[in-house]
Amino acid sequence: MDFYDIPNDKRDAQQTSNAPAADDKPWLGVFFECCKVYARAHKTATGTHYVGHCPRCASPVRFKIGEGGSGARFWSAG
Repeated sequence: MDFYDIPNDKRDAQQTSNAPAADDKPWLGVFFECCKVYARAHKTATGTHYVGHCPRCASPVRFKIGEGGSGARFWSAG
């Protein structure tokens, strides 16, 4: 029988993995008023938008990144 060392917590998993952690990716906090829940909208690979969706009803959100925009990190979406 083979035994494998499985990390017990997130810190151990990050130390043993070469891939960047999902938490390292830039994000905005979004309150989805439709279902009264919070979720994150993550920055796209092209760096032009933040995109996400409601975790309950899948209602999408998209925030454009550009000059003259807001520095706010938390938003509400209808």
